[in-house]
Amino acid sequence: MLKAALFSGGKDGVYAALLEWPVDLFVTFVYQFPRPSPHLLNLHKAIELANALGVPVAVLKVDKGREFQQEVDFLRKLGVSVLVAGDQAVEEHLKYMERLAGEAGATLREPLWGRDPAEVLVEEAEELDFVVIGANNPDLVCEYVDERTAGLFLERARSLGVDPIGERGEYHTLVVKARRLGASIGFRCLDVKKYADYYIASVS
Repeated sequence: MLKAALFSGGKDGVYAALLEWPVDLFVTFVYQFPRPSPHLLNLHKAIELANALGVPVAVLKVDKGREFQQEVDFLRKLGVSVLVAGDQAVEEHLKYMERLAGEAGATLREPLWGRDPAEVLVEEAEELDFVVIGANNPDLVCEYVDERTAGLFLERARSLGVDPIGERGEYHTLVVKARRLGASIGFRCLDVKKYADYYIASVS
């Protein structure tokens, strides 16, 4: 049985993987977006994180309009039998993942699904330290969150009208420490650039 977790380096995917630990493989799909993805621009740090966690990464760049079938073929080729994802509330994401896993012949596990997002954020911060690498509000970019600052971050998110875990893309993160596993990566949050109505940091 090969258990794979979808992986971008963000907190929700990493936390979902921890809840289903151990996992055998991280899978990263690289998409073509009209706006740059914070995760794609900082993919090198996600790979560094995976190395620190001791999990190999399989990366596939998918072509626009052919994403689904290419993902199915890739998962089949890898022999994935269990697929772990970190969705929490967006129904269309869940349906896509159910279809993807089904076509690939895998069982889908979504351990965050339907959970209270504020509770999930607090739990994530008990396990993980993370930095915000992209947000629709520039005040959140480069914010560092751990178990000591999670409460303040939650208050700020609520005051800005942001979903506590950024489920709808309000913000994206990079995990820099997984305490239970003793894994961490160094980071420096550098230039923040504006892309349309979104702000993205480069991390080194």
